[in-house]
Amino acid sequence: MSFLDSEQMIIILDALESVTNGMENPGLLEQIKDIPRGSKLRPYVDLVFALQAYYGQNPTRVRAYVTSIPDGSPPARLKPLLSFLAGLTKDAPEGMVDREILKALQQRKSYLETTLEEAEQFLAQNHEESFSDSIAYLIRELYGKFPEPSKQLTLWAWEKIQEKGWDGSLLDAHLKMIFGDLEATRLKALYLLHSGRPGAFQEWTSFLMKLLHTEPRNVKTVEASFMIWIYAAIQEHSDSRRLQEILEVLVRKHPQLKAKYEKVLEDLTSAERCVFARNGSSSLTVGRTVHLPVSSPERCVSPSRKKRDFVQLELFPS
Repeated sequence: MSFLDSEQMIIILDALESVTNGMENPGLLEQIKDIPRGSKLRPYVDLVFALQAYYGQNPTRVRAYVTSIPDGSPPARLKPLLSFLAGLTKDAPEGMVDREILKALQQRKSYLETTLEEAEQFLAQNHEESFSDSIAYLIRELYGKFPEPSKQLTLWAWEKIQEKGWDGSLLDAHLKMIFGDLEATRLKALYLLHSGRPGAFQEWTSFLMKLLHTEPRNVKTVEASFMIWIYAAIQEHSDSRRLQEILEVLVRKHPQLKAKYEKVLEDLTSAERCVFARNGSSSLTVGRTVHLPVSSPERCVSPSRKKRDFVQLELFPS
């Protein structure tokens, strides 16, 4: 084996250790993934990724990597065991490992499951700090591989924080470190909008203001965010000062957007009270009706509590 092969083998062994000890190292995995199929070390690489998939509870990926391991290679000896543990085969491999060890492996809970159970216990015991720390750790661990589930979990965490009447500042600080200030603010605002809680307009205004000052900006993202802001302003008794702040920024940074929604914005700034009409139009002042501009010839219909498409997590995910 050449020096280069020896060096690669050391990296593979380090990567193997990282996926089995709970301290996964993305840098090592990145280094080994491009080792070519023709290399004698490639079966070991596939074994590493098969184990990663097993611990990540992804049987489809386990099958793909196990299948890639040549039958005559040393790592192939573990193929039957991995296939069984991942639920790909029904019968345990004979003579490979003690039955009690197999039973323990099958009953093993992942550290993520354990962390979630701990977070739920802290929640039941009214320990806000411990709950926030545990759930933030879980969100951070999920975010790298499963960004959307991590954001769904974030919305759940905000729901529980609100139900308990907790301050939420510690969770907020954690989330800003995980997602960044902009995305953390968006997720909190999405929860408030979706749950119909007070403060949604203020929170979404904070997000929109940050978005407008972020470079570069995606025009479609800005417009989608702006339309949600209009909805939030209609739903709540909007603060005229915050309205004016947004309008001033729009004039400078997105004059075409302000022009497009000129009529709605005029009514927002002059309305004494705002309600969202069920007939598909926005009744912004008594006796006056304004239709939000949309690409479809149909009117912009007020979303129900059960289906608010524009506040779903899939909206311009960052």
